[in-house]
Amino acid sequence: MSSESLRSLSVPGDGDAASAGRSDLVPIGPELLGGVKVSLDARLGEAAMTVEELMALRAGAVVPLTTSLADHVNLYLNNILVARGEIVAVSGRFGVRIVELAPSS
Repeated sequence: MSSESLRSLSVPGDGDAASAGRSDLVPIGPELLGGVKVSLDARLGEAAMTVEELMALRAGAVVPLTTSLADHVNLYLNNILVARGEIVAVSGRFGVRIVELAPSS
């Protein structure tokens, strides 16, 4: 919902009460939402297989993905694509360097 939509909201029957109470509204920002937990997923690719193939997987099996080593990783915030990046090594662990962000509305 945009801030313009928020400005136009009013409670039915309150007349001018919506504009009178605007000074009581708290700005939405990091102070308000900073502690909210979200899920960020990095998806490397996909693999289509039958249930039989899935059940036959064993330790050491390799599942080919639909992506190549040069393709970007898609980053999903609560299942919404928000960015693309590339896999990097960070202190012996994997990380993602952001190369493209979704446009803000």
